Amino acid sequence: MASLEIEKDFATVVESQGVRWKNEGVDSKSPSQARLFYQLAKKQYEKVLGDAFTISDSYKKAEADRWKTESSTWDLLERLYALRLNKSSDVDDSFMCDDSNDMDSERMVPERSASVTTTDFTRAQELMATNSLLSEYVEVRRWLEENAPEFHAVETRKGYLFYTRKSIRDRERERAVMGGKTSESVDTTSSRMVTEADPDSTSRQRRELAYEDAEYETSLVRTLYEYVRRGRAGHAIDLCVESDEPWRAASLKGGLLWRDPKLESESEMAVDGDDKHLDVRPTYPAGNINRSLWKQACAALAQDENNDLYERALYAALSGRLDEVVLVCESWEDHLWAYVNTMVESQIDQGIKDSSLLYTPAPNTSLEHVRSKYPPIRDIKQVFDSLNTHESDKLRVQASSPFRQLQAAIIEDVLPEYLDEYARKLRSQQLSEDESDILRVVVHSALYVRRIGFALPTDAVDIIIEDYISRLALNDRELVALYVSYLQADKQTETYAQFLHKLSDPIPIRVHMLKLGTAHGLDTDTISRRTTELCLTISGSDSPQSVDSSFALVEPSEPITDREHQQIRSIEWITSSPQLYKHALVEVCRLARKYLLLGRTNAATQLLNSLPDDFVQQDWLRNVYSPADSPAHQSDPEVSSYVYEYIHLLSLCDAYAQYTSWAEMLYKRPVDTGKTGARLQMQWLEWKNQITALTERSVTMFRDKLLEVDWLSTQSLCINAGNARSGSWYDEDMSKRLGELACLREIYVPETAFRLHSILFETRDAVPQNLKRSLDLAQLVADESLGIYKLMAKQSPSAPQGRLASFMDLMQQSAFEILRVEQESQENMPPLLDN
Repeated sequence: MASLEIEKDFATVVESQGVRWKNEGVDSKSPSQARLFYQLAKKQYEKVLGDAFTISDSYKKAEADRWKTESSTWDLLERLYALRLNKSSDVDDSFMCDDSNDMDSERMVPERSASVTTTDFTRAQELMATNSLLSEYVEVRRWLEENAPEFHAVETRKGYLFYTRKSIRDRERERAVMGGKTSESVDTTSSRMVTEADPDSTSRQRRELAYEDAEYETSLVRTLYEYVRRGRAGHAIDLCVESDEPWRAASLKGGLLWRDPKLESESEMAVDGDDKHLDVRPTYPAGNINRSLWKQACAALAQDENNDLYERALYAALSGRLDEVVLVCESWEDHLWAYVNTMVESQIDQGIKDSSLLYTPAPNTSLEHVRSKYPPIRDIKQVFDSLNTHESDKLRVQASSPFRQLQAAIIEDVLPEYLDEYARKLRSQQLSEDESDILRVVVHSALYVRRIGFALPTDAVDIIIEDYISRLALNDRELVALYVSYLQADKQTETYAQFLHKLSDPIPIRVHMLKLGTAHGLDTDTISRRTTELCLTISGSDSPQSVDSSFALVEPSEPITDREHQQIRSIEWITSSPQLYKHALVEVCRLARKYLLLGRTNAATQLLNSLPDDFVQQDWLRNVYSPADSPAHQSDPEVSSYVYEYIHLLSLCDAYAQYTSWAEMLYKRPVDTGKTGARLQMQWLEWKNQITALTERSVTMFRDKLLEVDWLSTQSLCINAGNARSGSWYDEDMSKRLGELACLREIYVPETAFRLHSILFETRDAVPQNLKRSLDLAQLVADESLGIYKLMAKQSPSAPQGRLASFMDLMQQSAFEILRVEQESQENMPPLLDN
C-alpha cells in the first residue's frame, strides 16, 4: 500500500510541476521537483521511524534506512544540478582546462587572482565561483555532513580534569602529612598518573589521566570529531568552551580563513556553509593568516600514534589529511566524506598558495616532513574506484548498493552513462532485485534532470520509463498516461495502445482512460485505432478462414464465443470518438464480413448492435441517398460504398434475426387434436394474426431489402476501384474486399431465397396466398438483372453441385402443393394427384 501511495504522490508532483513549468519556466521560485521528491521520501522515513511499536523489527529498520537513503539521494540530485544549471548559464569557464580526465589538469585550479588585496577568505570565494568542480565537491561535502546519521554527543562537564587535579592534590596533601613520604599504593598510582594537570601533560610525561577524566576526554574528542564530520565545527568549539577546555577551542579555530572587512565587500558569503557565527562578516580582521602552518601542526598531531584515535582523526580532518580519518570511518558515506574533504582542503590551499596576496603566511618548512601515505586525489572517479575495490568486504558491499551507485553517478556527472547501463540491464533482464527496487527513483531522476535542460540518452530513458509504465499498469492504471507523455512521440502511441488493449473494463472506464491520455497531450485518436488493431490481431480476426465443407450457418440468437466477444469489444476503442467513426465504419464492415464468411451471423448481429446510437452520421446518409450524379454523392465515394455495405450487412442480420422470431412463432402453432371448440378456435385465430404479421414483416425484409436490392453487389455498393485514393484512411486491398463480398453473395443470396420460400410455404395455411407467392419466387431468381440463379448454380465446397437444383425442388414442391389444393376443391379427384 505504501508503494502505491508514494507512486501516486510522485505522479502528482510530476503532473503539477509540469503545468507549473509551462506557466512559469525554469526560473520559478516554487520548489523543484527534486526538492518535493525529497520531502516525500523524508515524510515516509519519518512515518516508518515514528512507528514506536515495530521500529525495533529488522524489516522496519531496513525500510527506514531505505527511505533515509532515498531522501538523501534526492537532496544530492537537487544540490548538484542546481549548481550545474547555474554554472551553465552564468559562469564562463573558458580559462579552465577542458581535459578533465588529465590528472595534472589545471582545470581544478583557476588562474591566479589579479588583486593583491584579496584575503584568504575572498580568494576561497573566488575559487568557489570560478571552479565548478571545486564548488561541486564542497556541495558534496556539505551534503554528506548534513545527511550524516544522528549520534549521541557527550554531556558538558565543568571543571577541566576534575578527578585528575583532585588526585594530584590528594597525593600532595598525603605527602605533606607523611613528611614527604607516600604509601606504596600511592607510589604505584603516581607512577601511572600525571603530576600536572595541563593539556600537554599526558604527552609530555607519558602518563595517564584519572580514569574518569580519561573516559570523558575519549568521549569528548569523539564528539568533537563527529561534530566536524557533520560540518558543525561551531558546536565543537562551543562544547570545548563549555567543558572548560578553551585551549582546545582555540586549536579548532585555527582553521578559520583569514579575512579583513576593509578588503571585503558586503556581498561576500561563507566558503563552506559552516555555522553562521563562523561566517559572519567581522568588524575587524579575523581568522588565521598562518592557516597553512596550523594545518601542518594539526597533521603532526594526527600522525602522533600516542594520541587518542579520534583525536588524531579530528585534527586530520581539520587539516585535510586522509590517513587518520579513514581509520575511524565505518560507512561508505564516511569514507567518501574523508576523501572529498581532503580534495576540497587541498584545492583551496593550493589556490591560496598560488595567489599573490598582500599578506603572506609564515614559512612552515620545518614541518614539511609530515606526509600522507595516500597520493594526492584530484579526480572524484579515483575515489569511487578506490571504494569499489576496497579491501573491506563490508565497504565493497555498501559501494555496490543501487542507491550509492546512483549517488556516485550523480556526483561524477555521468548520469547519462548510468542510465544507459541501467537500461541495458533492464532490457536484458539482468537487474538485481535491489536495482529493480529503485526504478521509481531512476525514472524520476531522469525526468527531473531532463526537464531542467540537461541532455540524457533518449532511448535509454524511454526503456526505463516503459518498464515503469508496465508496473504502474498492474497497480495504478490512471498514472500510465502521464508517464507515456514523457516518451518520444513515436513511442507514445504504441506504448499506450499496448496498455489499453489489455483492458477488459466497461466502456465508461475505457473512455476515461482515453480522456486521461488526451489530458496529457497524447494523440488518442491514433492510439484508439492502434488499440483496435492490436486487439483484432491478437484475437486472430486478421486471418479469416475460407468457407469450406465445415461451414455451418449459425442463427443470430445463438451465443457468441469469448474470442468474438473480445473482438467486438475491441471496436469500442474506435467508436469512443465521433472523429473515428469513418475509420470504425471500415473496421466494422471488415469484421462483420469475416464473421458472416464463417456463418457467424450471431457475432455479426451483436457487432452491429453494439455500435453507438449516433454511429451513422447524417452526412453519410446524404451522400448515400443523394442522386448518383450529384456533387454530394461524388464527394466521398469510398465512404458511400462502406455506408451501403454497412446497410446491407445490417439488413441481412436484421432479416435473419426476424427469421428466428418467425420460426419460433411457427413452432407455437396450436396442435390440432381433432377436437373442435371455442378455445381451440381462439388459439388458432390469435396465432394466425401473429404469424401473419411476422410473415409480412419477414417477407418485406428478405425480398425488398436483400434479394431485390442486389445485395452486396459492386453495383449496389457503388464500388469503383479506380476511384480509391491510395494512402487514405479507407485504403484497403480492393481485390480482397471484392473477393469477400462475392463469397458472401454466394453464401447468403441463395440462403435468403431458400428462407424466403420457407416463410411463404410454411404459412400457406394461415395466409393462403403465400403458397402462390412461394412459387412466384422463381421469377425473382430468374431475373437476369439480379443474377440470383447464377449464384445458386455456382459450385462451392459446401455445395459441390450448386444449390439451383435444390431450389427447383422447392419450386416443384410449391407447384404440387398448389395442384393439391386445387384438387381438394374439386368433387372428383384426378387420379394423377391422388395421394
